[in-house]
Amino acid sequence: MANILRAILKLLGILPLLISYLVVSSAITIFVRSGQRKRFYLMRNTSFFSRPALKLLGVRIHLKHHERLHRDMSALLVVSNHLSYIDILAISSLMPTVFITSVEMQNTFLLGTLSKFGGSVFIERRNASGLQEEIETIAHVLGHGFTVALFPEGTTSNGDCVRPFKNSLFEPAIRAKCDILPLCLRYTKVNNRLLTINSRDSIFYYGSVTLFGHFPRLLVLQSVDLEVHPLETISVLAHGSRKELAVRAHDAINAAYHE
Repeated sequence: MANILRAILKLLGILPLLISYLVVSSAITIFVRSGQRKRFYLMRNTSFFSRPALKLLGVRIHLKHHERLHRDMSALLVVSNHLSYIDILAISSLMPTVFITSVEMQNTFLLGTLSKFGGSVFIERRNASGLQEEIETIAHVLGHGFTVALFPEGTTSNGDCVRPFKNSLFEPAIRAKCDILPLCLRYTKVNNRLLTINSRDSIFYYGSVTLFGHFPRLLVLQSVDLEVHPLETISVLAHGSRKELAVRAHDAINAAYHE
């Protein structure tokens, strides 16, 4: 009974927040004509709304080395391991970010709308012929000084390991000559108890699970603790190969994840 009441109270807070976000995002989309300015305001709006959303969901962010996020306005490619849709809220709450996501996500009910209103760049992972155009698009966004976030595992995982990184989307960082910031995400506690195999599925979003099948599990939780660990930046000028960059970023995140 307590879990049901908690879920209802969370929904009563989340629904007006979601409606407000959609209204403000729609206004930005309609009234801001310039593509780059529109993306700028959309990602900042998403960052603003992500903070109360996390609080309502009971997600507590524990940020290590916060000074690594306080940079000038130069472009930055953030690469992170991926465990849940909560990851997106967490990263966005810490820094306004343009996310790279799939066309499949774009066509997913609600999540597609939220991704669009976040200023995301959508890519077709299964279509190699369009890859160069997508790389140019992402490099163009980086070239305008935006922070861009990529989940190079290509999908979420069950948290057992950090999957190998796909290296093709490291190419835009090389073309834009921007640094890469590896970011390690670790969910450590659920309801103030250490995360276990039995409790992880209330947070991790993977396999064939759907948003509407998973979200109720999250709503009944009292709290979730997420450790966000920005690592040392990687210079593309010192490591020019996208394969080498992907390996270095993966090794750094994997080491931090298993500390």
